[in-house]
Amino acid sequence: MPPRLLFLLAALVLATAASAQTTVPTEKTEIKHVATPATLFTRIRGIFDVELPRLDPPGTFSLHINPRFGDLLHRHYLRVPVGVTWAVDDRLGFNVEASTYGTHGLKSGGDDHVYGIGQLHGGVKYLFPDWPRTDYKTSIGFNVDYPVGSPPADLTDGRNHYIPYTVVEHRLSAHPKVTLFGGLSADLVETSFVHGSVGANTPRSDSLSLTTGGIYDLGQVKWTLESTYTTTALIGRDAQNIFTVRPSLLWFVPRKITLNSKTQWIVGLGARATWGPDGFEFSTGTRVRAEITFRQVLGKIRGAFEARQH
Repeated sequence: MPPRLLFLLAALVLATAASAQTTVPTEKTEIKHVATPATLFTRIRGIFDVELPRLDPPGTFSLHINPRFGDLLHRHYLRVPVGVTWAVDDRLGFNVEASTYGTHGLKSGGDDHVYGIGQLHGGVKYLFPDWPRTDYKTSIGFNVDYPVGSPPADLTDGRNHYIPYTVVEHRLSAHPKVTLFGGLSADLVETSFVHGSVGANTPRSDSLSLTTGGIYDLGQVKWTLESTYTTTALIGRDAQNIFTVRPSLLWFVPRKITLNSKTQWIVGLGARATWGPDGFEFSTGTRVRAEITFRQVLGKIRGAFEARQH
């Protein structure tokens, strides 16, 4: 593991530990959570790529499945990322995801029969509520992405990614439907043994990114806008500068439409415009995400174990 990565990991752990030591709740502390669609507002790759400083209620496990139905038209295989998130408490959360794929048979090209796991993702997030002020929330986190196996060349860029980040969120008191956010992240890359292809206007070396944006929350419907400036000039091997603007619409499908299913379906529509060393690029995309949430699983398991002990 690169020395700079060890340094970043150590800094993240120390910062988390220091905050935890100074904010341990007493036995009388009561933590209240309200389960609303906003609690499930998480990163949806390709539509909304920001890790907001939010977690589900403590002890919650969420299983999410993101079939890429657009692959039925544009690729000879279908990608189905599957992941799990776990809210340890009201500040600490973990997530893992596997990008699975398999031939769908509706489009010719490439191998007739391909299937497997092409990429693994893992992440940790720690929240600082009411910081730097009472109407703000801040988080720090660390994500890793590893290509694995022998996936199609256009499924991954063939590189390992180590991504430390921090995000600040502010909900406007005068306009409670509007939330502003800003974040800073680094993407440290290294070559893997998996063959892949790097897309247009994508950094070829280590980079820093500054992201700002906002959310207009109408309950079941949420409008988002994020803009990102990415540069390799400070920590990379070259001097590439990339600007990205990404508007999107997220629809949290009402339960009555899904026959009161416990699964939360999210439909996302987005556009992406980039300016960089490869010129101007514009694309659109759709995502369908299914989230199955298991509330307070950890607490129930702990309670059952303690009951057996007595």
